[in-house]
Amino acid sequence: MKYPLLSDLRRQIARAYGVLQDDPAMVQDPARIAQYLRAKRSWFIVDKNGVVVYARVTDPRGLVPNDEMLEVLSKLK
Repeated sequence: MKYPLLSDLRRQIARAYGVLQDDPAMVQDPARIAQYLRAKRSWFIVDKNGVVVYARVTDPRGLVPNDEMLEVLSKLK
């Protein structure tokens, strides 16, 4: 099956979903500056009606098993 993916070069979606790291104080902290204006690692599945049916935010090294997301997708039919 094919599922559409979203690219967010302008960071509008990340900001709207609350996962954009845009705290200006990050610029002053050398340990955090590289994360400034970057999205947290996150996955969202949105159904055909525009409803978020799955949301997951993890630490930068975190991954979500494909099986977990595929299970949610399979229930959308």
